[in-house]
Amino acid sequence: MQNNVAQIAQKLNGAVIGDGEVQITSLNGLQDAQAGDLSFLGNPSYTSVMKTTQASAVLVQSDYTGEHDFPVIQVENPYLAFATLLSELEQELLIHPTGIHPTATRGANVTIGENCAIDANVHIADNAGIADNVILYAGVYLGRNSTIGPDTIVYPNTTIRENVTVGKNCIIHSNVAIGSDGFGFTTVDGIQAKIPQIGKVIIGDNVEVGSNSAIDRATFGVTRIGNGTKIDNLVQIAHNVTIGENSTISGGSAIAGSATLGNNVTMGGNSGIIGHVTIGDNVILGAGASALQPLEEGAVVSGFPAIDHKTNLRMIMSQRRLPKALRTIRDLEKRIEELEQKLNG
Repeated sequence: MQNNVAQIAQKLNGAVIGDGEVQITSLNGLQDAQAGDLSFLGNPSYTSVMKTTQASAVLVQSDYTGEHDFPVIQVENPYLAFATLLSELEQELLIHPTGIHPTATRGANVTIGENCAIDANVHIADNAGIADNVILYAGVYLGRNSTIGPDTIVYPNTTIRENVTVGKNCIIHSNVAIGSDGFGFTTVDGIQAKIPQIGKVIIGDNVEVGSNSAIDRATFGVTRIGNGTKIDNLVQIAHNVTIGENSTISGGSAIAGSATLGNNVTMGGNSGIIGHVTIGDNVILGAGASALQPLEEGAVVSGFPAIDHKTNLRMIMSQRRLPKALRTIRDLEKRIEELEQKLNG
């Protein structure tokens, strides 16, 4: 990365306050930045760090008025602008595998698009296919009749089993399992009998799946992940789940079988949704929340079981006052007892 401040501002449609000729060679956070780094002020709580940062320039809000020895670039959204630059820098620093490694293997009737990269020890099973510009890192397994759309990257040791469809521009991180059997059993004479899982998984476009997450195949029918949804590390998505578009599932979360989530749903870390319920559009589950019943569009919930977030906060505050309330009750009981003794005496 080698640009001056004025060039970066032009790229971001920003305004320079200060010396536009200052050279920028890298990107960094406010507290860790050194000479040559461009940083950003995305949260007002970090304004004090602007006095001590070693950054050569900083992205700020368009209404920022602070004065500093270094130049600032005023933009509408500093965090988004910084992310744009990070994306460009990532392209400079990332070195993906190229070509087809000699240890990669394939079955019959495999289709491989143009400009694909297939790294060491990848196996593509019968009748599977990858579109143009797909990158499969070392140790990836692509099962029978499964397909991957253009410009998707699959990182090392991920397993995509049979009858799975992955859309375009997806990122599947290391050690993900897509299309494993759903957790389906029924008790027969005290023994857990396995229910065959013969369905599919369909993952839309621009989906990201974090490391060590699992998306199980449907018992029959489809487990579906909508376009633009982002799934963190260590997430469990069970059989026949449907997740709408542009949802965000944070690490450690679990969604039980046949649950249906709308668009733009947000699940905080370690949250959960019970099976066979419907979660409306734009619902937010706080960290650790467990949805045990359907939630209407726009609901914001927390706690176990998940209830309205504001109600839950009031309950928590009330619980903190319980010790004092109990002392007050004991004092009142004592005074009542004393009054009764006087009246009866």
